[in-house]
Amino acid sequence: MTIQDISRSREKKAVFAMVLEEACRQWCDGIDNSPERKDGEGFADFCYEIFEDKEKEYLEQILDLNGGRLPSLSSKQKEYER
Repeated sequence: MTIQDISRSREKKAVFAMVLEEACRQWCDGIDNSPERKDGEGFADFCYEIFEDKEKEYLEQILDLNGGRLPSLSSKQKEYER
């Protein structure tokens, strides 16, 4: 899977943020046991693996929450604490 695969699919775009957050959580949870993760090297491959593992599950959740439809995708950004 590549970023181009994600950009070409409404379904993949709909779950992208959820997958990215899950990958980040899992990556960071393992930092104490795998200090080599601290430099971030390999995170992209890890993220794609999580995407492939979680895509179907997250898509089902999104469809359930939206009455069987994909949400409209907009460029609105969340406000995050930094």
